[in-house]
Amino acid sequence: MSDRPAILRGTPVRAGKSWPVWPHWDEGERSSLGEVLESGVWSSPVGKEATGFAAEFAEFMGARHGLALTNGTHTLEAALAACDVGAGDEVIVPALTFIATATSVLAVNATPIIVDVDPDSLCIDVAAAEAAVTERTRAIIPVHLAGVACDMDALRDLCKRRDLVLIEDCAHAHGTRWRGCGVGTFGSFGSFSFQANKLMTAGEGGALITDDAALRGRAWSYVNCGRAGEHWYHHVSYGSNLRMTEWQAAVLRAQLRRYPGQQRTREERASLLDAELEAIPGLRPQRSDPRMDSRAHYAYVFHYDPAQFAGLSAAGFEAALTHEGIPLAGKYKSLNDFKLFREANFGPRLRGSAPKVDYAALTLPHAEHAAASTIWLDHRVLLAGPEDALDVVRAISRIQAHSKAVAMRTIKPVMLGTRAMRAAKRRLTGRAPGSLR
Repeated sequence: MSDRPAILRGTPVRAGKSWPVWPHWDEGERSSLGEVLESGVWSSPVGKEATGFAAEFAEFMGARHGLALTNGTHTLEAALAACDVGAGDEVIVPALTFIATATSVLAVNATPIIVDVDPDSLCIDVAAAEAAVTERTRAIIPVHLAGVACDMDALRDLCKRRDLVLIEDCAHAHGTRWRGCGVGTFGSFGSFSFQANKLMTAGEGGALITDDAALRGRAWSYVNCGRAGEHWYHHVSYGSNLRMTEWQAAVLRAQLRRYPGQQRTREERASLLDAELEAIPGLRPQRSDPRMDSRAHYAYVFHYDPAQFAGLSAAGFEAALTHEGIPLAGKYKSLNDFKLFREANFGPRLRGSAPKVDYAALTLPHAEHAAASTIWLDHRVLLAGPEDALDVVRAISRIQAHSKAVAMRTIKPVMLGTRAMRAAKRRLTGRAPGSLR
């Protein structure tokens, strides 16, 4: 194989090789779906799959109670509603996350307060969160980004001292544990997503876990149209229909059975890549706190320094990786860069006495830098064999060795690489790139 990078017309490192297919399924999903089909019971209020999955997933994460919902956006909304967060309240969220972490706050007519992230872990900066607390602050939603746990010791202490609700956004963190406890068990609720790109998926879906039976009951009522108890037409408060179907739950029960083995494989491959990439100048893997016992890997994330690659931009580096056959995951912008917040396009939300926040004036240097300079690899890389994972290292090494020429080639990455990158992504995934949550 020529040492010339594929973007310079060399042979791709992954030529003739494929990555594990995602989503992964086998006879477990097929059999479970067939059982639901033949039962004729497809709705979760009268079925057994959604309640069974919720209980099994809660047990897997170490919580007493679980609820199965439509998606990982509605889980956050339901958690906030169950905790009585609403108009006039402020909720602190990190800048580096999927937008639903913040828009779920808008959904209950509260105000999202966006704060910066830690420059190494990319999770919420606890000091920044504490500095943002006001008399209106009601809750904090930390995000375990790419499966890395936030500093739960510091966050739990902050919430206790300032009497704040703690709702963990665990959309990336199925199986992540901190000091022996599953994430999502440290506050009022843990919120999980099972969208198409997640580590467990039914295409869509979400779950809430909690140790508090009363909070579970309030969330259940909100998810079930404001009902109380089992009487179908006994509606006592505002709610919505946010229930998971039996089809989704049947798939997720099968996904959960194989998940522990997949997590072990991802952790092994990630450790291999950590050791190899740390030795390459200009690369630094996302930091995992040593207090974590295990880590989910929604993506493999590392910091990238163009100075060590002859000024090759992050976009140019990603283009070169894609040409080598290395699949990328979508990465986040900083929330303050979205038009939604810069122009406060909130529609009917935050009318009346809600405080005015000038999101356009926010400066969040760590989140903004990370959005521009981190590289996210698709988690399928971590399900492959060790030699397959090392192809990432081989691809990066050859790009760095020819980085000046690659930088010249990608000086106009949008003009030169967009169509090729889209085509390459379709070849790698078998589909067009999807949304993150």
